[in-house]
Amino acid sequence: MTMYQAYELKDKLTQEESALPLGARARSKELNRLKILASAKALFRERGYEAATLRDIAREAGLSTGAVFANFADKNEIFVKVVEEETARVITAAIDAHDSTRPLADRLHRQILTAYEAAEGNARLILSAFVMNWSGQAADMEANPGLSEIASLTDLTRQVIFETLRHAQNHDELPAKADIEHGAEILEDLTFSNLRRAHRDGQAFAATSERLRFQVELIVSGLKAAA
Repeated sequence: MTMYQAYELKDKLTQEESALPLGARARSKELNRLKILASAKALFRERGYEAATLRDIAREAGLSTGAVFANFADKNEIFVKVVEEETARVITAAIDAHDSTRPLADRLHRQILTAYEAAEGNARLILSAFVMNWSGQAADMEANPGLSEIASLTDLTRQVIFETLRHAQNHDELPAKADIEHGAEILEDLTFSNLRRAHRDGQAFAATSERLRFQVELIVSGLKAAA
């Protein structure tokens, strides 16, 4: 039997960070760094990327802007780190929701809905990252490595969906000729589209459940129909 390979991704995302440095000076700097990240996450969640300024982040953290620059090069670097941590939390929740005893469509529906639940309250932050990824050009990626990092993080959603489809294909739940790569791309787009819709309409993500179920079943039916 083929192991669900996304568990390897989970292990990579959840590697424990090293303990705080023992030296008082280094420890103080690390604590400031954590304060900055907590402040930035709250402001990005509330206002989005563009409206949250470095001055506001520093003020919210109870630090000077100089202290912020002592830890991060710019706002983009802070945003990448915040998105990295939030992505790891949401993606690992989706991976843990994988249940091979369920029918494929039900399995995918459960994974995506679990990711929505994990992301509850942080939709603006996640959507800011998705928009940054969606609007970035190749030249922008080269000039700003942070954009490339954001792209790789937001692509994790598609990677997990693809792993679920590949696992199903390896267990004869989908035909060998099914275009699971394309299917994963469509499901990724739907995942963020539903997230945006729920956030725009002020709905709890659970309200998208039946719409999401219909979408997933339609795509899985199409993949099963592959000759």
